[in-house]
Amino acid sequence: MMKKLALALALAFASTQVMAEWTPLGESELKGGYTAYADLASIRKAGNRVKMWILLDYKIEQKASGIVFLSEKIRREFDCEAEQMRTLAFSLFSWNMEKGDLIRSYSQPQKWEKIQPGSMDEVEWKEACKV
Repeated sequence: MMKKLALALALAFASTQVMAEWTPLGESELKGGYTAYADLASIRKAGNRVKMWILLDYKIEQKASGIVFLSEKIRREFDCEAEQMRTLAFSLFSWNMEKGDLIRSYSQPQKWEKIQPGSMDEVEWKEACKV
């Protein structure tokens, strides 16, 4: 009886842990090299704007404000018509693919930035807006 209860609790807990399915978007040599991924199931559209989760998975440790991290999960908003984007929130993780310790998180919309042609931002924007 206890084994069945323990198994039922473990399965219930596991089913509540929603993991993103990361779809590779491309690679960049910037910042020592990274792969960008998108969680396509996280796409939310409202008029000309689209929100989507992005994951940047770095090949080498990144250092910022005295902390070290290997992956960065970012909530972005894209303006499909104006060809611009902004960061809404982000979390930094000690290991690749948002594993390890959550080092820092920040949730405050940033200023809009124009999409630069040929950049990874453009790849993300095209995926979000299906251009």
